[in-house]
Amino acid sequence: MKVVEAMLASLRRVFHRGPRLEAAAPEERIAAIDKLDAADQEALARLFLHDGDRAVRLAALGRLTALAPLEAGLEDPALSGAVAERLAAVLDEDGPVALRQHPLVCRAMLAGTAAPAAAVAAAGFVSSAERATALAENVRPEVRLAVAEAAWQPDFLAALERAMRSRDKNVLRLARERLADLKTASAARDREDEETAQLVAAAAALDDDDAHYDARRDAIERDWKRHLAQLAATDAALARFGIAARDLEATRGRLAARRTPPKPVRAASDVDFEPMIVAAGALGDSIRASWSATPPAADAAELRQAAEALRTRWNAAADAEAPGEAASSRFRGLMTTAAELLALAERAAALAEPTQAFLGDSALPEQGQADAAALERELGRLAKAADKLLRRFAWPEDAPPPPLLAALRERRAALAEAAQRCADQTAAGAERIAADIAVLRRLVDDGAASDAVALERKLRDAVQTLPPEATRHLGADLAAAGTRLRELRDWRNFAELPRRQALCEQMEALAESPLPAQEQAEAVKALRQRWNDLGLADSHKIWQVKKRFDRAAETAFEPCREHFKEQAAQRAFNLEQRQAIVAALERFLADNDWQHADWPGVDRVLRQARAEWRRYYPMDRKAGRSVAMRFDAVTAEIHVLLQAEWDRNIQRKEALVAEAAAVRESGRNATDKANAMKGLQQRWKETGPTPHKVGQQLWKQFRAECDVVFEARNVVRDQRKERYRAIEEAETLIDELERRADIDPALDRSAVADYQQRLDDLQGLPNELRRRAASVVQHAERALLGRR
Repeated sequence: MKVVEAMLASLRRVFHRGPRLEAAAPEERIAAIDKLDAADQEALARLFLHDGDRAVRLAALGRLTALAPLEAGLEDPALSGAVAERLAAVLDEDGPVALRQHPLVCRAMLAGTAAPAAAVAAAGFVSSAERATALAENVRPEVRLAVAEAAWQPDFLAALERAMRSRDKNVLRLARERLADLKTASAARDREDEETAQLVAAAAALDDDDAHYDARRDAIERDWKRHLAQLAATDAALARFGIAARDLEATRGRLAARRTPPKPVRAASDVDFEPMIVAAGALGDSIRASWSATPPAADAAELRQAAEALRTRWNAAADAEAPGEAASSRFRGLMTTAAELLALAERAAALAEPTQAFLGDSALPEQGQADAAALERELGRLAKAADKLLRRFAWPEDAPPPPLLAALRERRAALAEAAQRCADQTAAGAERIAADIAVLRRLVDDGAASDAVALERKLRDAVQTLPPEATRHLGADLAAAGTRLRELRDWRNFAELPRRQALCEQMEALAESPLPAQEQAEAVKALRQRWNDLGLADSHKIWQVKKRFDRAAETAFEPCREHFKEQAAQRAFNLEQRQAIVAALERFLADNDWQHADWPGVDRVLRQARAEWRRYYPMDRKAGRSVAMRFDAVTAEIHVLLQAEWDRNIQRKEALVAEAAAVRESGRNATDKANAMKGLQQRWKETGPTPHKVGQQLWKQFRAECDVVFEARNVVRDQRKERYRAIEEAETLIDELERRADIDPALDRSAVADYQQRLDDLQGLPNELRRRAASVVQHAERALLGRR
């Protein structure tokens, strides 16, 4: 391996003489990049970051592995996508966490990786819509399915369902099933909340004097216990989708307490309402402090629980002894104020995240050299977003604002000031343009056509940077000045055309009857100077004459070139380069350990040497004959050794194809066949090089055997998943029928028959589950008979 690397480095030193990386033509710089040593990351980084040609930058990016310039390239909007794909290809598990978790890199990984685990890890750092789009671009169904199976976020499932239509039926079915589960659980949660209110109302409506109080209370408590269990089950189902569970402890406490024996009437001195009134006032102060602190001093949910607890204490004390009207009025007023303040605190908490996001993304644009029209649009957009947030806060003027709201108000005021500065800048720009138009008129009056043309172009560019309403009155003035300028240029061109035609005819005469070399060069130079003294060509007629003049100048100057001397120097240089190539190949043949050779490297050396040999042409025939014979001899000898290695590798790959066919035809199960094929694939990767055409043919045969085995394994997996889905659906139907048979008076024979039909339609159910289904159906039918 070291010998091959040394050989390639030697060839690079021979082949890359001269400043090809700094060549003027982009094609030459790209060719130099292709020949550049992979270890020369500094040169590749310089070209990628600073070259002015996009194709050159992309060519350098394709060979760049250094992380620092790649990380800088992520900030370039024009190439960020290509840079992200390159980072996804070169990053490993030891790479910087910030790069491995960068959204663009993770998106590229998601769209292109063949490893399901890597795709699942990258998916967490990409937004839902981008994640679904990137996943749809991945050509590997196993990767798409793995990411989909790991996802439960509702917004991502919805985006995935849209992205996978007509793309991947397995992922589409999975997304739709989970969205259906979410919809079912959400509907169940709404029904359960209504049932909670009904049970609470039923318990509260029981009359303590009711003769059947205990029996009715027992029935409500049984239903309540079952209901709480159902709440927990529904919340657990929704928790998979990231939906917060309900406060079951708070719900449990909503049921009215069971009737207790009457308490003895306390003396008036036993109940003191004043501490609770003071606590109500302190509660309001705590709520104000919570939104004024950074971070918040207390959670809104905790404050609401404190308010409910205080209200419960007051009601319990009031049941024992009625408070005075004044005390009751004070307490109600303080609790009403606390409720209003708590609503403000909850609203501020809900708007904290969008407000922070706006403050982070709404930095004021820099003013000065910016396009005033674009700046005005951006400031207007930011102002509308700030006003929308302020309307959502709807904060009372007499209430102290929380820190985020105060910062939002300050940002809105700053936007207004920036908009005023932008308007002032626009007015100043319009004044400058008006002054420059006056200068343009004077230049036209003075006949300074060249200066007037430059100024007019500058003014037209400047007008484009201002809003249309600010420059509307300047357009007519600029158009009138432009009309006068065109008239001046037409007159100048009319006067100069004969003089330029005379110069062109003199240059054509020199081309037809050249002088001695030195005199010819001086005459061509003098005519060129006289042409340039007339100024730039700024009309179509003068431009046509200029093209004639340039063609004649090239023809006239041709006899002066040292053409033959340069050709001789080039042939000598080509001979020197070919001699260096032959010497490097001969050293490579002598120094390489051919028993343990790096055969892919040998193939690269041979192909690169032949390519570079063809580049250095022509040569002096007599001097180059011996070098060509040496080159043919050494390349033939290396090719014989390489051909022998190719033959050995062809035999190995043919054997692997035969083994793959044997695995496909074996009687093992699909999983074992797939595992065996993976082992053969690893051995295929470890096999050395072969000729391209033969290698492709063998690979197609090998890949065909592998595809049959893997497709059979996928069929088995799909059948297994379909069976599990049928079992799960059957268990759901059985549980639902069993529950309705016990408690649902609306269950009738038609509904039982529908359950029976839906269970019979499910395929692949275990016998035990079918027996249980039959038993539950019979139980339901007996329950219907018992109700008659």
